[in-house]
Amino acid sequence: MPNTKAVGVAFSDPALDGAVIGAAGGTVGFFGTTPVSEGAALTTQLTTITSTAPSPADYAIQDLTQTTPFGFVTKNEGNTVLSVIANLQTRVAELESRFQAYGLLP
Repeated sequence: MPNTKAVGVAFSDPALDGAVIGAAGGTVGFFGTTPVSEGAALTTQLTTITSTAPSPADYAIQDLTQTTPFGFVTKNEGNTVLSVIANLQTRVAELESRFQAYGLLP
């Protein structure tokens, strides 16, 4: 079925379910954004942090200590920060994977 709509005109066609939009080197825009080419590959992910789970979690992080060595006021503060970083690493990796599956990232 030929596309008879002007460029930039939104339309719905159930016959296009599962269709591939665009070609290699082409541009595409989502949700009214200006179409752009596919971006470069993301920076390589570092090894995921592993840490001891805080018990209990302490999200009220105080200023770091100023004695040698510098550090957190309590062990649970440090472990909480590490658990938050590890959670962010996991979530970003999940987003990257989903965006790649959608064809939105190389």
